[in-house]
Amino acid sequence: MPASDISRNTALLYALPAMAAAVPTIPAYVLLPSYYGDDLGVGLAATGAILLLVRVIDMATDPLIGWLSDRSGSRKIWVAIGAVIAGIGLWNLFTPPDNPDVTYLFWWATILFLGWTLFQVPYLAWGADLSGDYKTRTSLTACREGAGLIGIVLAGGLPVLLDAADRSDEIRMLALTTLVLGAVFVVLLIWRVPDPVAHQSVETSPLAPTGSLTFATTLRLGLRSLSGNRLFVRLLAAWMINGLAAGLPAVCFPLFVRYFLQLDRDAENILILSYFLAAIIAIPLWVGLSARFGKHRIWCMAMMMAIAAFAFVPFLGSGDFVGFGVICLVTGAALGADLALPPAIQADVDDWDRYRFGARRTALLFALWNMTNKLAMALAAGIALPVLGAFGLTDGDGQKSGALLVLVLIYAVFPVVLKAGAIGMMWRFPLGSRHQVAIRRRLLRRRV
Repeated sequence: MPASDISRNTALLYALPAMAAAVPTIPAYVLLPSYYGDDLGVGLAATGAILLLVRVIDMATDPLIGWLSDRSGSRKIWVAIGAVIAGIGLWNLFTPPDNPDVTYLFWWATILFLGWTLFQVPYLAWGADLSGDYKTRTSLTACREGAGLIGIVLAGGLPVLLDAADRSDEIRMLALTTLVLGAVFVVLLIWRVPDPVAHQSVETSPLAPTGSLTFATTLRLGLRSLSGNRLFVRLLAAWMINGLAAGLPAVCFPLFVRYFLQLDRDAENILILSYFLAAIIAIPLWVGLSARFGKHRIWCMAMMMAIAAFAFVPFLGSGDFVGFGVICLVTGAALGADLALPPAIQADVDDWDRYRFGARRTALLFALWNMTNKLAMALAAGIALPVLGAFGLTDGDGQKSGALLVLVLIYAVFPVVLKAGAIGMMWRFPLGSRHQVAIRRRLLRRRV
């Protein structure tokens, strides 16, 4: 649980909006590509290309939103604006007309992800602002990501409990749930959770000219100074690689269940639910281990566990529900570490950045962090779906061995290689608890 500088009530109210934001995660990242590409007839290749284009446009807004959040002296206003825009985009994207075209998908996906960015970047930076303690940050991040996983489990369980008629009814139901929960939780967040940045002056880097800095100047100086913050570059690269390793199986999951395992939609929902339940259960374990052995080392151990599970995927066969269920449980448990630990490490790296360059750039750094995650997911959809479409996975002859072999390679083999690379980058990461405590003390002395 959070340490004494953050009350349990504050941590809970901060974490709850993540639950609402996570409810549409499965449709947006896992089901939506196959829903538009296969069920609605837009086509896998066209859907993958459109989602890649939307992600590229969306990524361009991240640094601007991060800069605005840092310079405005408020996280709350951007979180509120982003929640409203995202809600409008979500409803229209998740309740399409009978025969949507690529233009409809493009515009409403763009609006949804713009609002999502306006909400998410300040929200993540807000969590880093709330506490500077090494262990408290991990606990606070775990609370937020745990709430998000509960939202995902809720998304997986609602269609089963309410007996959704089809995929369209399921996605519409999840959109409505998101809007109701989001309206309540975001209001409580803005009303009850303190905004530390609002009570602090904006720090200006001694490496930059004095006075008000434009966005272009801030971004240019920030990107230039990244060469001096090698910890951030190293962590960001590992996050990107592991994000792609997670994005490929996420995009391919419905297709793998449908075409390789040949299981029905009920089995798919149960597998998704077990995957995220395992992540929720495992989060307290990862938090406890990271407090003793270090966040980066435990994250690496979790990635190793996921690699071991993915190694068994090629040995599965048609109808192998139990075997794949075990793999989902193990990789789901590893997901708990992926969600809870890297953002907490990033908050510690932000302290080093502030100490090294003398500027508050929390939201800007988290914007680059968020942008990298989006790039990984965009590449996953932009690579996997067109390739599988080219091999005719969803055509009448989609059961041919060549298409299924490519599906296995994308779903399991490539992620193993990518995760191994991320482990190599993070195993000897030099920023641990003792270093972070020393940095915080120096920052406090500097402020005094």
